[in-house]
Amino acid sequence: MAALSYEILTDPVPLQTSGSDDAQTSVAGTVYIVVSNPTTHWVPWYQIEVVLPCGKEAGDLTDRPDMIKTGIEPYAVRFGDVPKDEWDAGTRTFTVSAALGGLFTPGDSMVLSLDGFPVSDKEGLVRLTVNEISGGDPGDGVRTHPLTLSLLKRAPKAPRNFRPEEALVGGGENVVLVWDGPDTLTYTIEGPDGLSVPVPQRTGPDWRWSPGPDDAPLRDATYTLVATSPDGRQPGYFLTTTVAVRRPEFEAVTATQGLFAPRIEGTTDKGVIVLTEDGVEVLAADGEPGLVSAGKAEVEGVTTRWVRGRDAAAGWIEFPAAGLNVFRGEGDRKWGTVAADKADLNGINTAWVQGRDAAAGWIEFPAAGVNVFRGEGDRQWGTVAADKADLNDLLADRARVKDRLTLDGGLTVTDVLETQSGPSRLIVHGRLDAEGELSVNGELRASQSAEIAGAVVASDLTVRGKLRTNHEQFKLIVEGESLFREQANANGGLAVRNEHAGWLVHAKGEQVSIQGDLRVHGAFRSDS
Repeated sequence: MAALSYEILTDPVPLQTSGSDDAQTSVAGTVYIVVSNPTTHWVPWYQIEVVLPCGKEAGDLTDRPDMIKTGIEPYAVRFGDVPKDEWDAGTRTFTVSAALGGLFTPGDSMVLSLDGFPVSDKEGLVRLTVNEISGGDPGDGVRTHPLTLSLLKRAPKAPRNFRPEEALVGGGENVVLVWDGPDTLTYTIEGPDGLSVPVPQRTGPDWRWSPGPDDAPLRDATYTLVATSPDGRQPGYFLTTTVAVRRPEFEAVTATQGLFAPRIEGTTDKGVIVLTEDGVEVLAADGEPGLVSAGKAEVEGVTTRWVRGRDAAAGWIEFPAAGLNVFRGEGDRKWGTVAADKADLNGINTAWVQGRDAAAGWIEFPAAGVNVFRGEGDRQWGTVAADKADLNDLLADRARVKDRLTLDGGLTVTDVLETQSGPSRLIVHGRLDAEGELSVNGELRASQSAEIAGAVVASDLTVRGKLRTNHEQFKLIVEGESLFREQANANGGLAVRNEHAGWLVHAKGEQVSIQGDLRVHGAFRSDS
């Protein structure tokens, strides 16, 4: 007979068989062995050895001895060694020892624990073998005392451990729900749509159920296991579990406080929006930069290499360092056309400019300046129409002014005429033909001969070195000798004056007056 007393306890009571081949999801069992001294005298001891039956049979405690964790809660050690424990999964032996001996005082106790193991799945009675090495009764000496401790395994009376095989699945991926429970109950599964689906009788060690292919969840889904007794005598059992979907799909999302996600991906076309530190990136399904389609976009700025119309034939714009280039949709980088109601530019660099249609005139820009051509024909000179032209120089084979030509800086017609300032002069190099009236407000000088077919009207007239007029005194002054080949008429009177002596001959009315001597060389006649 053993010198010490042994009591065995389990958690749960009784132990529940696992009902699953997966040790990670099975309910763990715990066994406590309470060792005590029921006598009134001290009991010396040296070792307690507990051997566990392991396997898959009804009398086995577990088929996973490698998962057993052992421990001790020793008594108050007064003399001898502190107890030490050791678990050997190979021999399935739990050993507690005090090498130099220990003492159980009357009423002392020590608790040995084994936990963390899945209970084997068959119901039955499990017997544990205990070998105690102790002093026993006084005078008996050290002896080995064998004994057996028993515990009971039972299948669970209610379902438990309701769980998905995979707690996180892809959208539309198959879901497998498993649980442990007795065969005496009837099971149904209520899905996230609220519909109940009966579960057929199991064919394996555990219960399993999956929704149909068309009912696979597209977003997080909660399932409820309902277990009832066929006769209705037992209360029903309800267990729930939730399956999370890695990329859930929603008909609509309303986020009043914000939506937080590193990326958003489409469900069909698989376009991706990536939320970066700087903003948003839009990617195609292959990871390349994608397209954004919108009726209107209001942004502070757009940074892009190029911009294009909606289809492949549309024109496009690229943005080099120098500015922007406009290309046609077809062809290989052919220059395109910019149409606008108004363009406000600091400068334009172009080979030519033309009106809106092919018949319009056009302008080209050679190194020397500007050429204006008509729209039709092959580079035929065109016409420039303007209200006012401010030019430094005008070089023209022919010029026509419809109204008035005003030149502030002067006019030069090569080898023909020119104007000069200070005083203002018009110099004609050659012959001046005036078919109409020639009116000169200033001075008119002819370096050579001047032939005037009509009248000459002038305030003063000077024939250099020969004659001149004085408009203030109404005088014609002849510097040299005058020769009249025909008759000279003076209707207002005629006076012949000497510069020093005064007048010599004076004719006025019908009277001729002579002052001084009258010398006649030839005949002198008088009608009266």
